[in-house]
Amino acid sequence: MKKEFVSELFAGDDDWHNNACLNEWSRDHGATYAAGCRRAAELLIEHIDTKGRDQDVLVYPVVFLYRHHVELALKRIITLCLLQIDDPDVKGPKAVHDLNVLWDHARKLVRKVDPSFPRANHSNTDAVIKELIAIDSGSTAFRYDRTREGEPSLTGISLINTRLFGEKMKAACYELDCMDSYVAETYSSFLDVMSDLRYQP
Repeated sequence: MKKEFVSELFAGDDDWHNNACLNEWSRDHGATYAAGCRRAAELLIEHIDTKGRDQDVLVYPVVFLYRHHVELALKRIITLCLLQIDDPDVKGPKAVHDLNVLWDHARKLVRKVDPSFPRANHSNTDAVIKELIAIDSGSTAFRYDRTREGEPSLTGISLINTRLFGEKMKAACYELDCMDSYVAETYSSFLDVMSDLRYQP
């Protein structure tokens, strides 16, 4: 058993409602990480919209958090698909942040799991990912103000309406949720079949 991590910084306290539980209520940590990024972005957008301030500084974590949510969601979908495909030649992408690579793999693998999965079910996601790639292909433009070469990260763009951005991301994330739920359900069915085969008399 792994030794418990003891820290004064990462610790619980008497105000229980502020104690975040890690590794307790969910074994599906991939989904939890992704959901956390998305929910944080939603709360920041809600703050900007209701308070009418902080948009110039909060836009960076808003876009980064939503982008990271998409990346984690795609990686989860890819993982769930690979668990169902009994073919050693079918592999996922190497550790990448490139949404173009992840999106391409995710769509192909979902159709490999079920060729009947509708292609039209992800038009919003497709459009959003193309725009995210155009402005932030390496997942760094909204984390760092400068590129590795020392150039400004976000040249050529001056305005982002956080409400509008959030609405478009919400539509794309709904499609990813549907895709995730679908492959999670097919994975559950796959496990049931494997279990039945294993325990046949």
